[in-house]
Amino acid sequence: MGNTLIVGRGLKKFFEIKTGLFSRKRLNVKAVDGVDITINKGEVVGLVGESGCGKTTLGRLILRLIEPTDGELYYNPSEEILEKIKNGEKISQDELKKYSIFHMGKNDVRELRRHMQIVFQDPYSSLDPRYLIKDIIAEPLRSFGWDSKDAYSRVEELLKSVGLGPEFMNKFPHELSGGQRQRVAIARALALKPEFVVLDEPTSALDVSVQAQVLNLLDDLRKELDLTMLFISHHILVVRHIADRIMVMYLGKIVEIAETKEIFKNPLHPYTQALLSAVPVPDPKTKRMKIHLEGEVPSPVNPPKGCSFHTRCKFAFEKCGWTANELVEYLRLVMDPTRNEELKGNILDEIEIVSDTELIMRFKELENPGNIRGVIDKEKINNNIRAFYGIMGIEASGKEVKIKLYEPKVPELKNVGNNHFVACFLH
Repeated sequence: MGNTLIVGRGLKKFFEIKTGLFSRKRLNVKAVDGVDITINKGEVVGLVGESGCGKTTLGRLILRLIEPTDGELYYNPSEEILEKIKNGEKISQDELKKYSIFHMGKNDVRELRRHMQIVFQDPYSSLDPRYLIKDIIAEPLRSFGWDSKDAYSRVEELLKSVGLGPEFMNKFPHELSGGQRQRVAIARALALKPEFVVLDEPTSALDVSVQAQVLNLLDDLRKELDLTMLFISHHILVVRHIADRIMVMYLGKIVEIAETKEIFKNPLHPYTQALLSAVPVPDPKTKRMKIHLEGEVPSPVNPPKGCSFHTRCKFAFEKCGWTANELVEYLRLVMDPTRNEELKGNILDEIEIVSDTELIMRFKELENPGNIRGVIDKEKINNNIRAFYGIMGIEASGKEVKIKLYEPKVPELKNVGNNHFVACFLH
């Protein structure tokens, strides 16, 4: 426990957007929605997921580059604080001001910048084009009181550590290649000798050969300087090269955490399995079964209830959180007598959504209510309409058929053994 550098509990970041007539309606984009995170000293944690899942927002939240909506984040907490967090005990205001990044004052946060830094995704846009390279790297040093002579001496040392010579000091960013600019960004992040570095897609804008060079450089620097890193990427194979543990993120939530070897050997969450199935195999003779995810990524403004992945999961069943709204289009489809002859005499008029777990189908004519259950079961199995697994009961009364669904529940991250955590009702 004394080896823990960062602990986050219930981290949330919602971005408010306005929509509707005259932009009166306010909605929340749930970029990060209740994330727990622990990062130990000296380790590299990989954070992977599709674009738009909240990876970058989580990284910026940890550095307090953006303010949180909710949750707590502790930096270098004492063993006493860790015990309180583990046991769910109340933490005093004095302890929060000392250890919680979100409760620190401006001066404390500024001092924290010495220990926590970030390398942004696009090295060109993150470097000031009007500054020479030596001034770009020296800027954080000067802001903490270094004189120019010592700062430039440190810059030369940093450039050497990232594989660039002193001749680069008097160049501008536009004179460098993409890989060289990213090395400059890394050198700037390391200027103040931080303990913790967030790497936000540091290789995505680079060619494959340059990616390998930058990854090897980061691995060498990590070992040499004993750095702790959060490596953010949408490419799980890149993360495999450098990370000790991998966290898989989907729609603002962490769905799986395990050591890198364990994730690749035994992926448990269907989303992780889909990500790994998309990784190309270098041997053309080896065939891998690709998992094609159904549908599109849901909107973070209105994410699915229950398990957020259930709308795209081929293993989803009754516990996964199907709601009445998700059933409506399927019911309109299968209640057509031209599709299912056994429903002749049943003419559907409208479907009313009563709540997340209840809807009512109203018929103009209802002659064979007993066949509705049979048609739903048949379509569920033959045509793999997984939304019908959420149906708990069907009741007919007059010309109405009431359908009740299971109550949506959110799966919690649970340790299934070998420090392998997964948020999935299958496990």
